[in-house]
Amino acid sequence: MSDFKLTIEIRKPSYAQEKTVRNSIPPSLWKTVRTYVQEVNGYKCQICDTYAGESLHAHEVWDYDEEKFLLILKEVQALCRSCHDLKHIHHAALRSKNGTKKNRVMQKLRKHFMRVNKCTEDDFSTHYRNQLAKNDPRPVKRSLEDLIELRELREREEFLRGQEWKFVLEESIPYKQEIASVLNKKGLLYKEEKEG
Repeated sequence: MSDFKLTIEIRKPSYAQEKTVRNSIPPSLWKTVRTYVQEVNGYKCQICDTYAGESLHAHEVWDYDEEKFLLILKEVQALCRSCHDLKHIHHAALRSKNGTKKNRVMQKLRKHFMRVNKCTEDDFSTHYRNQLAKNDPRPVKRSLEDLIELRELREREEFLRGQEWKFVLEESIPYKQEIASVLNKKGLLYKEEKEG
């Protein structure tokens, strides 16, 4: 099964870590955005359709332009805690310091993933492993070509981390003008250069 409704996102690219609209605007504006996406979605999770009331989380969906150094906010989703934890499964695991509690949390998330996607535990494990593999640049076999590719990947990541990234907001982003105004004042908003 490859078309899951709920997917796991292991991590954002290293150059995008800690770069979020949420962290770049006043908390009061983010709360307004969060409340808006909750209301528009009837206080239900956009993935599993669970009613979660005001406890719904606001999840930023991103795309990246590595040539222009752009962080593109495509959507803000209203998600229940379980769906949001699966989107950031490594954070959910890190929150639980106790090994027994961590295992319970991971088991709960695994069951939620299987229920939402109507899949088996093997399907979950395969999806999870595939997501881990996508985010692990270490090759399994370390041939000379692999080592060269790994070095190039690390050099690219280092280069990208050193760039000045700007935000782009898709049209569907709630309170886009207000957010853009704040980002612009901070020099964080991408301004497309006009030809002519």
